[in-house]
Amino acid sequence: MRPSLAIDVGTSRTLVVEPTRGVLVDEPSLAAVDIATGKLLGFGRRACAMVGTAAGEVVIARPVRQGQLVDLELTDQIAAELLERARHVGVHRPEVLCCVPGSATGVQQRALERSFKKAGAHKVGFVDHAVACGIGARLRLEEPVASMVMDVGAGTSDIAVMALGGVVTGASVGIGGGDFDEAIRHLCQRSFDLVLPPGSAESIKRAIGSAWPTDERKLEVRGRDAGNGMARTVVLSRGEVSTAIDEHVDTIIRAAVSCITESPPDLANDLLARGLYLAGGGALLGGFAQRLATATGIPIHLVTSPETVAVNGAARSLRAMRLAPPSAPAGSRLDVPRSTAD
Repeated sequence: MRPSLAIDVGTSRTLVVEPTRGVLVDEPSLAAVDIATGKLLGFGRRACAMVGTAAGEVVIARPVRQGQLVDLELTDQIAAELLERARHVGVHRPEVLCCVPGSATGVQQRALERSFKKAGAHKVGFVDHAVACGIGARLRLEEPVASMVMDVGAGTSDIAVMALGGVVTGASVGIGGGDFDEAIRHLCQRSFDLVLPPGSAESIKRAIGSAWPTDERKLEVRGRDAGNGMARTVVLSRGEVSTAIDEHVDTIIRAAVSCITESPPDLANDLLARGLYLAGGGALLGGFAQRLATATGIPIHLVTSPETVAVNGAARSLRAMRLAPPSAPAGSRLDVPRSTAD
């Protein structure tokens, strides 16, 4: 049987999984690009190592915004890089299944399909993030009762109510954990004239960020004064951080409530019993599950390995079925495989 790969090129992290070998690539979604030629010089940790080493000659770019690869030429080079790494372990001309946001258009999918085929893929298919998370969490999506999944990624949040192997209601919001980080950076600049070093906003979010603050925990934060460039320390409270990210959190939760209210009444009743399964790195924000439970009125379950469950679900799909049935064209989105609960 032809080899296959599950690929999730996310806003902050890129994962490639071979169904029998496991994870082949787990890298930050960062690209080092030669300014003069546009050539990809490094991807992932190699790109991180090049930060500041060739100022004026190399730019460090995030090629994915809101879950979408935004530069066609760079997409071609990243696809070639990922498949080349797979070839190093003996995976040649694979069938590729890409996890994509529910908002991905046909044009965007065709561009991604073209890039991976140009890089050497035999066939390319797509699966929505929320569906892949449901498969990875081993939910029985083919049953005639409703299952609900929310995937809060770095750039997008995908929500779906599923039954009988299909999506009944869904939403894709262009907001995720990366927006929480950006709101924290803006808070420090606006309130304290403090410029944070790379990665600090995410560390602050993990330490005291909360969608459901229950105390006024404080944290010393070190950065650079926006005026004189000198190092300086300020103290942030949990309440300040929570207020900064609240609008983004509220937008995601309102999308989930909308999916529930738009579902047929019998399926909405199923959700009262089965609850909502929460995935994605953004879902690890403190208090997020509690706030979501209060807003929706249904139980909330955090899936095992929330940051990798989508790509693992895509890999399970590849193990359970051919990339696409004979009647489905290459590049099409996959329905939920009937054997995912095995």
